[in-house]
Amino acid sequence: MRKFVKRTSFLRTMNQYFNTYYENIDSDFWHNLCVEKGVLRQYDKSYSWGGGAFIGSGYEINFNSHWSLTPQLEIAYHNNGATLSSKELSFYANHANWQSIWSVNIPVVASFRFPISDNLGLRIGAGPYLQEAIAGRQYRNDSDQKEAMSGSFSDRFNVGVLGEVAVETGDHFSYMFRTQYPFLNEGWVRKTVSLSVGVRYSF
Repeated sequence: MRKFVKRTSFLRTMNQYFNTYYENIDSDFWHNLCVEKGVLRQYDKSYSWGGGAFIGSGYEINFNSHWSLTPQLEIAYHNNGATLSSKELSFYANHANWQSIWSVNIPVVASFRFPISDNLGLRIGAGPYLQEAIAGRQYRNDSDQKEAMSGSFSDRFNVGVLGEVAVETGDHFSYMFRTQYPFLNEGWVRKTVSLSVGVRYSF
């Protein structure tokens, strides 16, 4: 009987502890979670424009009413638009550098915001990002058939810098324009500058 009473008391104490801990979680944590999605325009410096989309989430760390830091995690899809249209070349020669890629991106954005009016604000941000491609397709050598891309971690990896400008409307929605520039020129995702527009919702 004593063992039963002790176990019941222990479980009751733990339950009270977790309930108290949950109730005392800083409400700013929930307020600062954000989800964003948008569309991408990819420009391969050797070729032309491509397209894509992204979705992600992040956590905004506010230092004061103006400055913040936002680590984010995003999943993005893009094709690099790397095609030519020369009648003198074969199909493969015209599409040899075309790629369709899914990737995981980790941007860390430092932002400065200031109010324009009571319900309108402007946010300007910049920071580094890491990118790891997780799947991709390309045209098989001397063929018009697509195949899955393969390669090592380093082939799939890139790092770069991004900048963004966003208009904030109220406490929840903001509308942003972003550009990303990769530093590494070799591998899956190379020579590809990204321009994107998106919508962000903050809890």
